[in-house]
Amino acid sequence: MHRSKLVKEVGPQYLALVDDLTQPIILEQDGEPVAVLMSLSEYETILAARQPVSAVQARRAADKVVLQNLVGCALSSGEPFFAPMPQPHWRVPYRYVDGTLLAIVPVNAQSGFVSITGEERDVLLAQVEQLAAVNAPA
Repeated sequence: MHRSKLVKEVGPQYLALVDDLTQPIILEQDGEPVAVLMSLSEYETILAARQPVSAVQARRAADKVVLQNLVGCALSSGEPFFAPMPQPHWRVPYRYVDGTLLAIVPVNAQSGFVSITGEERDVLLAQVEQLAAVNAPA
């Protein structure tokens, strides 16, 4: 005789109502937060409130980090260009006064975070000083 085999999938049932998600639930692993559960309406509200960073804002943010309190520096930022991959970001070019491209500084298009370390900034400013010494009038 041939018996037919039935496969039955058993899934857990969760007894939680949508109203239970009025406050976000933070999931932790080893004491570190790894995920958040929240209502879809709250998530959509957060997404709607996020404004992407404009080219002007990206340039200002990069200038604030790169130039800081320098005045009369032979380094200037150019027009940012948008790069969608791997994550959306602005690329802000920095040129010496003669037009020589010295660096391109990425700025996150969502958060406005400028991706340049203090060491990278120091190297950039050292390049400017070297070019200024070479190009100084005799």
